[in-house]
Amino acid sequence: MRIRTVSIVLAVLALAAGTSAIAGAATRDDDDDDGEVAGEVIVACQKPGGSFLRVVDDASDCHENENIVTWNRSGAAGPQGPAGPAGEPGQAGPAGPAGPAGPAGANGADGAAGPQGPAGPQGTQGPAGASLTSLAALTGSACTRFDGSAGTVAIATTSANVIELRCSGSGPPPPPPPPPPPTSAKLVINEVDYDQVGADSGGFVEIANTGSSAAVLDGIALVLVNGGDGLEYDRVDLTGSLAAGAFLSVAIEPQNGAPDGVALINTASGALLDALSYEGEITAATIGSQTYNLVEGTALAATVADSNTVDGSLSRIPNGQDTNNAASDWAFTQTKTPGAANVAAP
Repeated sequence: MRIRTVSIVLAVLALAAGTSAIAGAATRDDDDDDGEVAGEVIVACQKPGGSFLRVVDDASDCHENENIVTWNRSGAAGPQGPAGPAGEPGQAGPAGPAGPAGPAGANGADGAAGPQGPAGPQGTQGPAGASLTSLAALTGSACTRFDGSAGTVAIATTSANVIELRCSGSGPPPPPPPPPPPTSAKLVINEVDYDQVGADSGGFVEIANTGSSAAVLDGIALVLVNGGDGLEYDRVDLTGSLAAGAFLSVAIEPQNGAPDGVALINTASGALLDALSYEGEITAATIGSQTYNLVEGTALAATVADSNTVDGSLSRIPNGQDTNNAASDWAFTQTKTPGAANVAAP
């Protein structure tokens, strides 16, 4: 009996030609002589010239004139297809054993200080020290000098009434330092305009620095004094500095009574720097808590006065002259020069 083996393609063609379902077809294991196992094999019989196949259990069931047709139910496995999408993650497995500890990290920044703890119990009182009745009692006391050598305390008082404690060696204490050089600045009242033609307005007092260095104006006050009661009625506190040879015109309205006065006061020390009493004498002016004499040397004559009929001012003539004698230092001039050197006119 002839047995013909055809490919799966032929089988498919046969089925396409009208072969009925072969779900229950007979199968057998085909072990070819080449040693390759083809797997389950379907066996069918085909009449000559026919297009239909008759599935049988075994090739022996085919008639002698029929062709035996066989094909594998399944072929060899094809190449692996692409991976499908990842499935949902499974449950986490149990934790593995802990790994070895890593190296220690750097220390962090210090934290803020905590609150202060309660005070401890008070200690026992120490022995009383020696009482000091005066600074002079320190003279001769033992002290240690900056180089570690032994010394004794010496007291010195400067010209500015500053007390210095020195740790002197075995020799006599050094002399006190020399006093600071006197300042070369000098402030004077240089010009006063207290009476104007017609209604009084635009009055001023000019201050000049006749010294050779700048003068500090902080703490200096220009004060106006009423001669009727000897009390101040107006003041201007000065600030800044005034260069040597410079002038400062202060807008202020001095009275034109008889007498009246102007004073330049150091408010820190209370010193009277300069003064002018005009149209009479003021010898007891009360400024703050102190009393001052505003007359320098010989008083300015009452006839030497500012005018309400002729424009002018009382000025130091020559400019800036200060001999501490009002009668010779002051004069009336018809040329007002606020902020500039005085001029005699006529």
